[in-house]
Amino acid sequence: MNTKKSSYIDKNVYLVNVRYTKMMNKTKELYFRCLEEGKSVEYFRSEVSKIWDNVDHRFMQKQIEKLRKMVNESNVDQAINLGRFDKEYLETLLWVMDSEYFKLTPESEFIKFEQRYKNIVVTNYDVARNYINESNKEYYLQRKIKNYDNEMSKIITYFSKDGLPLRQVMLSTYLSMIHNVDLTRSAWNQTMSDSEKLGTEMFIIPYHPFSCLKCYEWQNRPLSKEMVENIIGVKAVEQQGNILHPNCKCTLDIYWSPLQISRETVYEGIVEAQYKIRQKVNSLTLQRSRLRTDYKIYKMLGDEGKADEVRTKINKINKSIREEVDKLPTNSLKKQVKAINR
Repeated sequence: MNTKKSSYIDKNVYLVNVRYTKMMNKTKELYFRCLEEGKSVEYFRSEVSKIWDNVDHRFMQKQIEKLRKMVNESNVDQAINLGRFDKEYLETLLWVMDSEYFKLTPESEFIKFEQRYKNIVVTNYDVARNYINESNKEYYLQRKIKNYDNEMSKIITYFSKDGLPLRQVMLSTYLSMIHNVDLTRSAWNQTMSDSEKLGTEMFIIPYHPFSCLKCYEWQNRPLSKEMVENIIGVKAVEQQGNILHPNCKCTLDIYWSPLQISRETVYEGIVEAQYKIRQKVNSLTLQRSRLRTDYKIYKMLGDEGKADEVRTKINKINKSIREEVDKLPTNSLKKQVKAINR
C-alpha cells in the first residue's frame, strides 16, 4: 500500500488551512484590540491590509511542484521494478508536463476571496464602532466575541455539482479545499502525462487510509483513461464556485500488473470510520486554535472569568482529540493523524 503521496496531500492541505486560520485569528485579535482602543476605521483598514494584501502564494505552488516530482519518480520506479522498461531507456525520455488534463485554480481566485474577507471585516468593524460606547463597551464586546465567527468567518457559499448552495464555510476551509483539488489534480496530471511517454492508457487508484467511500469504490481496480476523466472531471467547474469532491486525497498510478492491486482487505465500515475520525480531529484542532485566540482576547480585555471558561473548553477539546485518535486501530494511523495536528 503506497500512502506517501496521499499523506503528502493530506498534510499540506491541512497546513494551508492552518496558515489561513492563523491569519484570521490575527485579524480577530486586531479587531477587538482596535475596538477596545477606539481606533478609527481608516486605522483598522490599514492594519488589516498588512495581513491580507500581497499574500505570498508561492508556497502552494512549491507544494504542487514537489508532489509532481514525487509522482513522476514513483511512476518511473514502478515501470522499472515491474520490468516494463529498463532504467537506461527511461533516462532518455524528457519528463516534463506536456499538457494539463485537469485545470488548476488561478492565483486570482485566492486573492479574490482574501479581499472579500478583508472588506467584510472592515465593514463589520465600521458598524461595530457606531454601536459601541463607554457605557455599553464591556457587554457589547462580550457579545461580539461570541458572535464574531458567525458574522464574518462563514462568508463563502459552498455549492453542489448542480449549482445548489450546500452550506457556508470559513475562508480558511474554502481555500484549503481549493488547494486540495489543485494538489490532487496536479498529481493526476503528472501521471496522465507520464503515461503518454510510456505508451499506456490504463491506470489504478491505490487504496489509502482515511479515504471516503466515494473514493473507496474506485480504488484497487484497473481504469481506462475515459474512466479517469469521468471520476475527477475534465472541466474545472471548481473555478466557478463548485469544488465537487474537495476532500479527495487519492493519487493515480499507471496500471501495469495485477500485482499493483492491494491484497489487504479493508471493509467499507472501517474506511468510513477512519475517514470520519480524521475529519473530526482536524475540525477539533482548528476549533481549538480559534478558542486560543478568544482566550487571548479575553485576557487582553481583562475578563478573567470568560478566559477561564474558554480554557475549560480548550481542555475538553484536547480530551476529545485524544479519544478520537485512540479509536484508530494501529499506531501507524495514530501517528499519521498526530503528525498533521501537532
